[in-house]
Amino acid sequence: MNRFRSIAGAFFLAGQIFALGCSAPRPEPEIASSATQSGYAERYPAELQAAAASFSEREDLAKRTADQFGAYPDQLKKPDWKAVLDVMEQADAAGRSHDYVERVRAADGAVAFFNDNQEELTRRVSGAAQYVVKQKGCEADVTGATSRALEEGVERQLGKYVRARNEAHRRIERYRASLGKENAEVLEKQADAVSFTSYVVHIDLVEHKLRLRRMLEEIETIKTSIDEAIEAERAFQASGRRTDEEKKASEARIEELGRSKAMLDASATQAKQIDEAMEERIEAAQKAYREAFARLRSTLRKNAGLPDDPSEG
Repeated sequence: MNRFRSIAGAFFLAGQIFALGCSAPRPEPEIASSATQSGYAERYPAELQAAAASFSEREDLAKRTADQFGAYPDQLKKPDWKAVLDVMEQADAAGRSHDYVERVRAADGAVAFFNDNQEELTRRVSGAAQYVVKQKGCEADVTGATSRALEEGVERQLGKYVRARNEAHRRIERYRASLGKENAEVLEKQADAVSFTSYVVHIDLVEHKLRLRRMLEEIETIKTSIDEAIEAERAFQASGRRTDEEKKASEARIEELGRSKAMLDASATQAKQIDEAMEERIEAAQKAYREAFARLRSTLRKNAGLPDDPSEG
């Protein structure tokens, strides 16, 4: 849809809303809150803490990485500076592009799955490898080696998976012969860092803010859900003929819900403190990134014999 049609559509929609006396439409699809579900309510305090901590961790990561941009030119050995400039500009833009963002989200999901299930996955893979070794008549323990290989393999493949949706890496392939093997390898890592940092400050931190604020809106419902879930478990134990195993499992659920309820106020307080300064912190992270990237870009233009960009003045 072109710009004119977008603007015209927006005015038409606004007119219809005004005429009908309705509130602004919600974004589609509308995802319902899980706050009434006992499983979500039980996990909520820990997940709220994790969401708050993750915001700070990503913010710190972006700062540390952006601080390193200034050293990037010195890590390259007499490259074609115009090619390097092109790669870096593409890396910056990629971090805000749908293609890259969707791939990073998928990779983040894969990392979360692997981390949550690493012990079981390693046990199964190591067990299969150990069986093959034993069948060959060897007594060596391959568990440690298998575990490291699995972890490194997942990390390496996820890196390739994300790079496949990063336009900067297509440019590196274009210039690979003229850059040389060593420069190309260094530039790959630099492009990864620039793209990911751009993604973090422009997309990821904002999404963390929205998630945290959505969760904070659920607090009162969560409190009610925990109390109702505990009552439901007690009613379950008292109804009918329950086995000892059923009662034991139900009592364990009550204990978990009780622990979650005890954590709730502290988790909410921590999250609210971070939420109060989120807007300013995001703006500061974006500003620091823009300035660091502008300095890097200015150096690359100078090295390439290009005039200063007036937009960076």
